[in-house]
Amino acid sequence: MIVVVSFIILAGVIAALLQPIGDYLIIQDKPKKVDMIVTSSGAEYRTDYAIELYKQGLSSKLFFTGGYSEKNQRIEAEWSRRLALNAGAPDDVVIIDTSDVVSTYQEALRLRSYLDAHPDMISTIMIVTDPYHTRRAKWAYKTVFGDQLKVRMVPVPFELTNLSKTWWKNADSRKMVWNEYIKLFFYVIRYELSAGELKTWLTRFDKI
Repeated sequence: MIVVVSFIILAGVIAALLQPIGDYLIIQDKPKKVDMIVTSSGAEYRTDYAIELYKQGLSSKLFFTGGYSEKNQRIEAEWSRRLALNAGAPDDVVIIDTSDVVSTYQEALRLRSYLDAHPDMISTIMIVTDPYHTRRAKWAYKTVFGDQLKVRMVPVPFELTNLSKTWWKNADSRKMVWNEYIKLFFYVIRYELSAGELKTWLTRFDKI
């Protein structure tokens, strides 16, 4: 009996220590009407959830990025557009950028290129992505846009993903949490602290 109680206490202590590690990566704003819903390219459930938010009347524009995927044998932005149109979104609602991008930061730059060509059109955006990706995504978009845009983070609910709130119990979640800390550190070095030859050299790691 003592062994069982000790094990339960130990498990509780471990959970109490590990939970904040995953929670720190999550930024979750209340879904609120914005000018544009921006979906970070990746798992298809991100696109599905963005479309659902659009159908709830939370925006009049959807923005998808993503070039050709060898794995899926398709242009990801065009595929997202097809899903949105099939769900009933009008053609002029869905905006895509089919440029090849290798990072969240580059996705933010693609949105900036679009908005630079369409000034005074968008002032608030909602970014839809995985829960553990939200802190890095917000950092990237705020670094690119500064105060130009108000950015709201609305992650896909855990139950619609392959991830777990108790990240240490799930292989996909463990991998993502570990990778997100590495990538967040890299982003700060690459895009904020480095300059000159170091900044140029770091570009070779953009795909991480």
